[in-house]
Amino acid sequence: MKIVKLQSHLISEIKKATEVCIASAIVSENGLRTVLDNKDEGCKLKLIIGIDLPTPATVFKKLLELQDENIEARVFLKPYYFHPKLYLTSGKSKVVFVGSGNCTTGGLDNHIELFHKVSDDEVYDEYNAWFNTYFSLSSEITEEWLTEYEKLFEDRQVTENSERKKVSAFKKKITENKEIVDLDSIDFTNQFFKKNHYKAFENHKIKSRLQDHDKERLEVKKRLEELHDLVLPLIENKGWDIHPHHMNSHIVSSHQHGEFTSDDLVALWLHYGRSEEDLSNFKKIYGDNQTSMYQMRLQVLVHLEDISIWLRVGKNNGSVVDRENFKKNIKQASYQDKFYKLIEKLPDSYYIKINDEKRMVRTFTNALELADFVKNDNINRHYFIIGREYLPSSIELSESNIANTIIEEFKFLYPIYELIKTTI
Repeated sequence: MKIVKLQSHLISEIKKATEVCIASAIVSENGLRTVLDNKDEGCKLKLIIGIDLPTPATVFKKLLELQDENIEARVFLKPYYFHPKLYLTSGKSKVVFVGSGNCTTGGLDNHIELFHKVSDDEVYDEYNAWFNTYFSLSSEITEEWLTEYEKLFEDRQVTENSERKKVSAFKKKITENKEIVDLDSIDFTNQFFKKNHYKAFENHKIKSRLQDHDKERLEVKKRLEELHDLVLPLIENKGWDIHPHHMNSHIVSSHQHGEFTSDDLVALWLHYGRSEEDLSNFKKIYGDNQTSMYQMRLQVLVHLEDISIWLRVGKNNGSVVDRENFKKNIKQASYQDKFYKLIEKLPDSYYIKINDEKRMVRTFTNALELADFVKNDNINRHYFIIGREYLPSSIELSESNIANTIIEEFKFLYPIYELIKTTI
């Protein structure tokens, strides 16, 4: 089985496992947390970690503190470049993930990676034998070793940061998309969203429940509410059957971690979808879980490096009624043709993201190819998004342009919303 985004697949297997073995060239704090937060207390974890790539000293420090009979971590110090990415889980079944992604946020979720999943005892045993061989060749993490490594890592960070800047500059120079997001270099004077709004979603803040970070996200929420005041009259003038949340406090998503938010608050958004009356009718027919949170909607999202405009057909386990009907309808040639013609009208910058795989709309050459892609929508596990992004510096996001920009994009997305929407 081919896997483009490993994280959700890996978490699913870790939750069921009695033993997890990972060999990774680099392990980040977030990568380690992903594994630790999802394994049962009695699940045995064994790690082989390399240092040829810059595994943070804090990761080794954490593992040194945690080591017991259920957590064993070793560092590969032999004079060879250690570069594997292997994930083994065993319990009621044995599963192998082998591919390109390290145990980091990028490797598991954000980067373009490719993995193969195999559920076969014989194959598992072969990889497990390899793992055990290299585990025995690796060294234990000790206080003395960690003290020396911390010095090396500190020096190395200076070099790594310099190298990253060189690579970014090189990409900026030779690629067609010459705009690399550097918030500190942008003139935000006339932009609707300012630097502080984007920086509210820096990596170290997305899991934070600190009051200071809640305050930063609250400023984003207030700004989105101001944007709503500009956008709603334009929506109403169009006569579109899309509506904000019927409760003012929920017109914009929550700026604080809570029961209904993700562990990672990577964005806040403004959203428009079914009316309160429609939702009430949906609940009568399909059950009380038919709240706006799980419905299809048009969204404007503020991320760290962009403003996204989406038709979010559904989140994981969201918009189930619409998505199931869509999967049924997309089997019909006439419906395929209608959907393809609407997708054809989207500008080149649009993409469709399904099962964590993103494809630009211009890569689809006919209705059948598009239908084959979207019909595999995994409703239970993944988001289904049709959308695009704007860079923070875009003139389309200026104070004078942003409302019209959103309406222009909604003009493309609203007919698709209407096509997919289930009527009752």
